[in-house]
Amino acid sequence: MQNLFTDVFDNYSTTRAKLGGVAKLVGTPDQNALLEEIPHRIEAYLKKRKISHLYKVKGSIGNGNIARVPWVGIFRKEITENAENGYYVVLLFSEDMSRCYLSLNQGITAVEKRYTKNFAWRKMEEAAARAWSYLDTAPDVWKGKIPLASTGDLGRAYEAAAIASYEYFRTNPPSDALFFENLTTLLKYYERLYYLFNENLHSLFSVSEEEFQSVVLEKAAQLNVSEHAKNIVGAPLTVNPLSNKYVRSPVVAAAAIQAAQFSCEIDATHWTFLSRARKQRYVEAHHLIPISQQSRFQASLDVVANIVSLCATCHRLLHYGADNERKSILMELFKQRRVRLQEHDLQIASNDFLRFYARTAPIDD
Repeated sequence: MQNLFTDVFDNYSTTRAKLGGVAKLVGTPDQNALLEEIPHRIEAYLKKRKISHLYKVKGSIGNGNIARVPWVGIFRKEITENAENGYYVVLLFSEDMSRCYLSLNQGITAVEKRYTKNFAWRKMEEAAARAWSYLDTAPDVWKGKIPLASTGDLGRAYEAAAIASYEYFRTNPPSDALFFENLTTLLKYYERLYYLFNENLHSLFSVSEEEFQSVVLEKAAQLNVSEHAKNIVGAPLTVNPLSNKYVRSPVVAAAAIQAAQFSCEIDATHWTFLSRARKQRYVEAHHLIPISQQSRFQASLDVVANIVSLCATCHRLLHYGADNERKSILMELFKQRRVRLQEHDLQIASNDFLRFYARTAPIDD
């Protein structure tokens, strides 16, 4: 393994420069090491341990554009078979080729699509820290964020999403014995997390109401005008065990905000300040049938038809206002949305709807 690591360290930067940023196969020593030899050595190790059927091993120099941070991934098939989703063990070479890390890491692309890039990086760090707390880690294991000297978003995502890693320097690449000992340890951690959390670690980070509304506005400002709200469907609702609340889709809420043209649906003349989200007016997303009532319905409550755009004052009125002040407003919103709700198999009598907003019942957007 030492010679293969050296092949990558000594040649990858030169190959990348010669290829002009294009991920093209040219049979250089670094490409051979990353795409053939290192994966084959890892596969042989897994086969010797009689667990090769559980894992997919794959090396990558990028897809289309050549990677700043090349890698070799070891993917538990029940969790993921690519670097975009779930979590996995991966050998990551730093962009400056000064070091590399064998890392228990997380796929961040799915979280970036659901939320936003910077928000996803922060939450992956949060999930990594909580995942670490469930592991009986050895003293020589690197905790959390790793320095890959990356100038690209993918490399920075790998940095942020790292849970537990081993560091190797260009000047002292690992022996076979050390590398596979470390791999054994990380696979043990990998299996531990799989036993506890199944296919992803998203339950290990929470999203506050303020964070959710901020992401919704940012995503609403990014949506193309041609993207029709009715075509955006949220994933099935799950409960985050940290907050014991249903996980809402900011993509669905963003579509509702955009459909309302960033105005308050109780009164479009209500003044709101300009937000930082491309200077759109600040509004908030509110589930008309409260999301906390999901257990009463077979169909998802996290649909555009059930989300209204409100100014901050009206949003708080629906949560905290006196019953005599909000009853008529709630009934008007319900009347406006009733047909659309029925189209999504959300049928409910007006009296039952109002009871969701009774003071004795929790209201959860």
